[in-house]
Amino acid sequence: MDSEQISALYQLGGAAAVIIVGAFFGIQWVVRTVQAMKTSPSVKTEKTTIITGDTVAMDRLAGTIEASNTILTENNVLRREEHADRSMMRKALEENTEALERATAVLQDIRPEIRELTREIVRSGK
Repeated sequence: MDSEQISALYQLGGAAAVIIVGAFFGIQWVVRTVQAMKTSPSVKTEKTTIITGDTVAMDRLAGTIEASNTILTENNVLRREEHADRSMMRKALEENTEALERATAVLQDIRPEIRELTREIVRSGK
């Protein structure tokens, strides 16, 4: 073996050693990272009592909107009831009008008979 081959083998051995040592440390790093992920506590959320001006404003706005929705809902219910009442009253008025028209027609039909009956009563003197 000449010196060039020996030099190439040393370089190849050195490169292999660097790769093996790097791989060893890389694997160790991955193992430690995975273990740390397993043992680390999950993300905790904490409720804070900090209230900002925006939070107060949004809370007031939400309350106002809820109150407005409640009022509108009640108004819609009352409007439906009022509409139903008006429909019933309109129907009753139409029925009463028809009954009055029938009564008027009957009175018109019996008017001559009432006149004749009145004349008979006057003639009889009672």
